[in-house]
Order: sequence, then structure tokens, then C-alpha cells
Amino acid sequence: MKDKFSLGGFLKKYRNDEVCLEYLVKIKHPSGIFCKKCQKITNFTKVKDRPVYQCSCGYQISPLSGTIFEKTTTPLQYWFYAIFIMSVTRSGVSAKQLQRELGVTYKTAWRIFKMKYQRK
Repeated sequence: MKDKFSLGGFLKKYRNDEVCLEYLVKIKHPSGIFCKKCQKITNFTKVKDRPVYQCSCGYQISPLSGTIFEKTTTPLQYWFYAIFIMSVTRSGVSAKQLQRELGVTYKTAWRIFKMKYQRK
């Protein structure tokens, strides 16, 4: 029988925003990040205090661009936790429940809640 992904497992796997961002990079660029300036897959490093990666030539990419996380000021860990809650709850979850669980404003919780219905 397959083990269920529990809250403890979630907190171990996605312990902070940096880990969540690295996960998004792995999903968006599974074979490495292509530098448009160098015209090859090269080694990108994380820019301190920003959700951006930079090539040695100075070219930067944001793993959040083109995703539901683009232009968000809400921590990525909150987004991942909201996705976790929505996926493990049998009868669904309301925006009000997300507000309580995440400790964010109702407006933020509503935006996160509405994203599950939007496709890019």
C-alpha cells in the first residue's frame, strides 16, 4: 500500500520558500536551464533575496514566470501548503478555511482558492 503524504511529510519536503522555488525549477527545467544569451544549457545560480536565477553571463530567469505564482507576494510555502490542503481534503476546502489555515487575509485566500479553477 502506498504511503499517504501527511502534514509532517509536507513540512519536511517543503520546509521553506527556497526549497519550493528549487522544486519549481526542477519541474520547469528538468534537463537544465537554457541560457538565451549563451545559447546553451548552463549552470544558473540563485540570486540572493529574489526568486530569480542567473547565468554567469548575467542572463536571468524567473521560475515563477508563466505560473500561478507569478507576481505574488505571498510566500511560496503558503501556496504549496494551500495546494496540499486542497488535494488531501475529501470534501473540498473554502477560501475562509484557507484564510484560517494560512493566517492570511481573506482576499489573499480567495485569490489562492480561485487559482485552482484557472488554467494557463
